Amino acid sequence: MKIIVDAMGGDEAPKRIVDGAVEAAREFLSQGHQVILTGHRDKIMEEIRRCEGSELIGKSMEIVHTDEVIGMCESPTTALREKMRSSIHIGIEMVKRGEGDALVSMGNTGAVMACGLMGLGRIEGVQRPTIGAFFPTIKGKSLVLDVGANVDSKPVHLLQFGVMGSIYMHAMMNIPSPKVGLLSVGEEDSKGDNLTIQANQLFREKQLFDFVGNVEGRDILMGSSDVVVCDGFVGNVILKMAESFVKVLQQKIGGFAQQAGAEASKTFKEFFAKSMSDWDYQSHGGVPLLGVNGVVIIGHGSSSGKALYRAIHVAKEMVEKKINEVIREKIKLS
Repeated sequence: MKIIVDAMGGDEAPKRIVDGAVEAAREFLSQGHQVILTGHRDKIMEEIRRCEGSELIGKSMEIVHTDEVIGMCESPTTALREKMRSSIHIGIEMVKRGEGDALVSMGNTGAVMACGLMGLGRIEGVQRPTIGAFFPTIKGKSLVLDVGANVDSKPVHLLQFGVMGSIYMHAMMNIPSPKVGLLSVGEEDSKGDNLTIQANQLFREKQLFDFVGNVEGRDILMGSSDVVVCDGFVGNVILKMAESFVKVLQQKIGGFAQQAGAEASKTFKEFFAKSMSDWDYQSHGGVPLLGVNGVVIIGHGSSSGKALYRAIHVAKEMVEKKINEVIREKIKLS
């Protein structure tokens, strides 16, 4: 298996990207798999030497030189049109040609999504690809989707998000029958805007997954469902608020701990790190762009080498479990 990694994507690329890629390549050496890095060859090699991974080149690691880089703040449409030799674009093209089994990128999310959709196309029957985010719950974790790819969804789009999310959680998280909830302003079927009410009716009519009905915002962290479906506008607001939650909580409680003395402050830091570890996106690695005709994993721009390493394994597992093939068959029923 060949996992293509966008070496130039991320806030500290290619340094952090190579950290994780070298770790994965060392592991792949005995498994017959390969990590292919796309990006500026000289800059990548410099980081590989720093990681003492030069011996992996030609074995479990390769470099494909690209001339251009899509910045984290660049317009996806502009990048798609003007930077055809970018590390993202070349990586997607390699997956399309069968020269790689999956792409992993911690780069510009919009650009990865646009390149993935335009380069690989949709799985037959999928109307809108979707991207989700994992939220820790008191029972484990929940996948919320969509979180920004689609801000003008229709009921059938939400139905397909539920189908794809359910398949992913079943295959990747080993949940026999994932519970799917529809985010609304009340638990009753009659609550919500027109989109939510119509989607609720469609979910119940099609019966393509274990639909538990409407769920409210407070239910996400309580773990009432394994998959939470919503429009991308709402999902993105939830995601951005959640990202600030841990920082605010740490600063608030940390301030009180400092007032209590150095020993209390040290104890707090240790306690906080352990108790909030589930909120660390590094442990998830990345999330899939579900619905495109290929495996694409997108990670956080500030990801560490640990997160990149994990994302590579998420991509590998998706390929092994043939998740896109399962989606292709199930989506026909929607």
